[in-house]
Amino acid sequence: MADWFIRPYAGTREDALELLEVEKRSFGECPYSAQELAARLARPEQRVWLAEAAGRVVGFLSGLETLGLGGPRLEADLLGVHPDWRGKGIATALLLALRRQADGRKSVRGVVSVHNPASARAFARAGFAPSEHACDLLLYRIRGRTPRALPAWGGAVRPLAQRIEADQLAAIARGDLLTTDRLLKGSQETGVTVLIAEKEAAIRSGMELLEVHTLLYSGLWIESILPSEAWGPALRAMVAAAIELAKARGLDEVGCLVPQDRWSLRATLLEEGFSPLDRYRMWQAHPLPTERASL
Repeated sequence: MADWFIRPYAGTREDALELLEVEKRSFGECPYSAQELAARLARPEQRVWLAEAAGRVVGFLSGLETLGLGGPRLEADLLGVHPDWRGKGIATALLLALRRQADGRKSVRGVVSVHNPASARAFARAGFAPSEHACDLLLYRIRGRTPRALPAWGGAVRPLAQRIEADQLAAIARGDLLTTDRLLKGSQETGVTVLIAEKEAAIRSGMELLEVHTLLYSGLWIESILPSEAWGPALRAMVAAAIELAKARGLDEVGCLVPQDRWSLRATLLEEGFSPLDRYRMWQAHPLPTERASL
């Protein structure tokens, strides 16, 4: 019988302190105090599981629910196990707990560095499947709040607001299977912004942004670009607009996972000041019905 067990984060000061201690031993990247961390983990989208042994937290999985254009999804964001407790199946059990909590949602997913085989093994054992190809993570870190003018391209960028705009964006999205109703509904979800680039009364492209608040940062993720190969000037204008939106909201960064064959997107991000961080694979799993789950 295992000498540890999995339980939900209870929201207490003690849980926050002990989770922070495991994070320090695992990563040492959390910039928040225990009080600040507890406030972040009290947000309604947060889903946090802990591994406990002998009355102490020895592992954690921080997840969050996102409500983008693809439907509700649970994200496995940060997974940490105390060095003294690794190799016991704790990481796998935490991931299975998150899969159980996702019952009724579209999917569960997480990103894992190609240089982190231990996490990849845990995801695989928990029933996640990796993407065929790796993506490069590019980040823009917000250094100041002074607004910057968007690049001149003869058009305008603004949030999607009207049905006629959604009609046009759905028409040019082509293989992305997005309907007008899905675009309108998704754009109104908490934490979701759909930017549109318009020129000469025609929608040229769109960008889906997700606002996330994690144990390590608050930021915007460029979740999707519509169509996937957007017209260059419009794409650059939307990327610049995403940076300005992050500044205005007081966020820390803007991130994007870029497939290796998306050279135009990569070039645009680099031109706008993004920096490459690491290479990752996306791991996805279906929700695991509670009554059939087993640790």
